[in-house]
Amino acid sequence: MTHADILIVDDEPDIRELISDILSDEDYRVRTAVDGHDALNQIQERTPDLILLDIWMPELDGISLLKKWHKNGDMPFAVVMMSGHGTIETAIEATKMGAADFVEKPISLAKLLQTIESTLAQHKQSQNSETQQPHWQIIDPIGSSKVAAELRETLKKLAKTNHNVLLYGDAGTGKTTTAMLIHHHRHHNKQVTLLDSLSLDEDNIDAALSDHSPQPGSSCVIANVDCLTGPSQQKLLSQLKQWQKPHQVKQTQVLVTSQQDLSSLIEQDDFSRDLYDYLAEFVIYLPPLQQRTEDVPELLNFYVNHLPDIEQTPYRKLSVGAQNYLRHYAWPGNLRELKNLVRQLQLAGGDTEIQQTEVEAFIEQNQQSMTHTSQQTRYDLELREAREEFERDYLLYHLHKVDGKVGDLAKISGMERTNLYRKLRTLNINPKSIGSP
Repeated sequence: MTHADILIVDDEPDIRELISDILSDEDYRVRTAVDGHDALNQIQERTPDLILLDIWMPELDGISLLKKWHKNGDMPFAVVMMSGHGTIETAIEATKMGAADFVEKPISLAKLLQTIESTLAQHKQSQNSETQQPHWQIIDPIGSSKVAAELRETLKKLAKTNHNVLLYGDAGTGKTTTAMLIHHHRHHNKQVTLLDSLSLDEDNIDAALSDHSPQPGSSCVIANVDCLTGPSQQKLLSQLKQWQKPHQVKQTQVLVTSQQDLSSLIEQDDFSRDLYDYLAEFVIYLPPLQQRTEDVPELLNFYVNHLPDIEQTPYRKLSVGAQNYLRHYAWPGNLRELKNLVRQLQLAGGDTEIQQTEVEAFIEQNQQSMTHTSQQTRYDLELREAREEFERDYLLYHLHKVDGKVGDLAKISGMERTNLYRKLRTLNINPKSIGSP
């Protein structure tokens, strides 16, 4: 996946370092410039997607830079202005000259990340670029099992309809990837809208749905719909109905994912029957990889051969012994774990052929990171060490559940993002090592 390139222009080194660390952890490609002249030089070397530009800097300040770009009509990037003592007049002036938004110092991390995300989306949409959405590899389900064959056949049938689809299954089974595949088969020339229920609550869901209204004749993918609260479910249903104009053929196909069977949540009064009926015109269950182990060799072979092209990992193939071992492995993390393991093994370098012993070592290491230390062992530790072990296990557990997304982890843990980043670094936890299939 190609990540947005962001240039931070600020004469305060502490601010540059803080924002750079946070955006790097959010998987942005980040560069910094100490002043306006440095920024101009870096833009000549490589054009960024977005510039975070401090207004008040010595010599060439942010407003002067903005005027220069505006006058020359030379702004192939989005600009968000930053200031510790900005005024409404300054913000208006910056907006007139092409700035997309304005954030005040001290900077709210949540506000900054939200501003960057929305600004990048608007900028890419204005460019009518294919890169507006993350790159999803569009491939049919891999494998010769009955499960894989039936899923391929189901997707062919869905390509001829515009039904709303509910996809459910355990974490890592490929629900969102399959939803994107459905969109591609049906609306390949249209832009897909992606939303994650973990980032939606009663306060922001109306604005989020309004800001991300899909194109007519396109698709909207909503992940983790089982995590929505009751009031949020009602607001979602209301918005979905607004997207559909009365007395017209359905314009928007809604594709939702869930880790739980929503019908069982309805019985517990934890999910709206009306919303379920709207979403589940067609239901797809994606079983655990353990129930389709005959597909493991083909899946391994695919990622071994394609990750070097997709993510530029070193090419390393699996030995026969390693393949046989993985063929009988339980795969508790499903397709996501399989892809992550291949990526880890290739990035580790070494011989071009990966042996069984190396595979076993990596699996053991990954399991240890997910396994809670026994209570008795913890009781023998000092309080500080026991607390650190618990915090590490807790954060790793939830990071795997949210596919390494720090924003979602902050919501689950109730921690402010800046403090959470600091805690992750203290515990030597790298969210980037946990990715999606």
